[in-house]
Amino acid sequence: MLEAPPFDKSLGMYYYVTDTCPSGGVIKQSAEDFVVEEVLADGTVVALGGVELRPRVGGWTWIHVVKRNVDTIRLVLRLAKALGLGPRDVSVGGIKDTRAVASQIVSVRGPVADLPKIPGVEYLGAWPMDRPISPAEIYGNRFTIVIRGVERVDCARETLELLKSVAVPNYYGYQRFGTIRPVTHHLGMALLRKDPQAFFEIMFCRVFPHESEAAKRARELACRGEYQRALESFPKKLVEERALLRRLAAGYDMWNSIMAIPLQILRIYVEAAQSYLYNRLLSARMELGPLDKPVEGDLVELNGQVVYYTVGLGGEVVVPVPGAGVRMPRGRVGDAMLRVLKSEGVDAGMFLKMPRGLKAYGSYRRAGLRPGGYAYSVEGGDVTVRLVLPRGSYATVFLREVVKPSEPHRHGF
Repeated sequence: MLEAPPFDKSLGMYYYVTDTCPSGGVIKQSAEDFVVEEVLADGTVVALGGVELRPRVGGWTWIHVVKRNVDTIRLVLRLAKALGLGPRDVSVGGIKDTRAVASQIVSVRGPVADLPKIPGVEYLGAWPMDRPISPAEIYGNRFTIVIRGVERVDCARETLELLKSVAVPNYYGYQRFGTIRPVTHHLGMALLRKDPQAFFEIMFCRVFPHESEAAKRARELACRGEYQRALESFPKKLVEERALLRRLAAGYDMWNSIMAIPLQILRIYVEAAQSYLYNRLLSARMELGPLDKPVEGDLVELNGQVVYYTVGLGGEVVVPVPGAGVRMPRGRVGDAMLRVLKSEGVDAGMFLKMPRGLKAYGSYRRAGLRPGGYAYSVEGGDVTVRLVLPRGSYATVFLREVVKPSEPHRHGF
């Protein structure tokens, strides 16, 4: 186990499980270097080349979408607007990487005659269905990823071999929080604490060096209270900032202006806060021993149930994703995790005291990650990694063990 650099720690990722040297290199040099193909619960791969699904009579349409460098949430919002539907009438089984070629199913309510032209989006098929796509319909994703310009191929080989035999910490990865502007979890924490002023200051008064110059100028204007000028200056793709500023410029109070941000985006903020807290808890658990070896007091998943571990019981270690309705581990494991939550000023009640649609329920997430279909190849200074991960797990968490970036955005993360 190796201590992680400050940027990773700011996201709750305190450790690498491997103690090997950093390979360096860059991912996502082009969209085609990071290919994501959705895997349905029955094992069907929604492949780039196409997929055959069995249609069912009903009130929904499943669409095979291939997107290149397109944000999933913004795709859903654009489809809903173009088709005259509400945001809840368009759904996906999972949010895919933006800087990637991603092949997945999108469902829309009702029949679809004409699909809108959206840059970077192709439609490869459509089938009538009796239900929307949902996370329950998805097993996970198949990844094909190229790391370009690897500086230490020997380090990459050593790490990739070691990863055949150890469980990687199942952290929520960089893209959950952002690398250019890593504030989504801070925005979520401000929502949980019902602190609209903190939310505003995080959104507009924290300016990061690698943002666009237009965004920097607009944030500075907003931070000074020049809401209308900031609204006119913000790039149109920054939907959430513009929605909030539009309300402020019209004279609404801060909290009601924040609530103008699309609900799906506000949920992402709250979920990012939960993800950060989970990462902190997982890091605390790593300090107590290997993730694939339960200790007394751990929570484990056994036969589909989450139970407390006792010697000889078996099961896979899980860590709570903080929220309403979850249990905490016992003994020294529980004590370590409660200390983390106390240090973050978090209590169970705050997750239920949220506005309608933002109440945050907890869950359990496997602590260790072992990919399926794992293989790698090396050609010159480029390394190609292939793996299948269950829904909700991040390929970048696997790749960070290889690259070990101190400044993730410089390496394509």
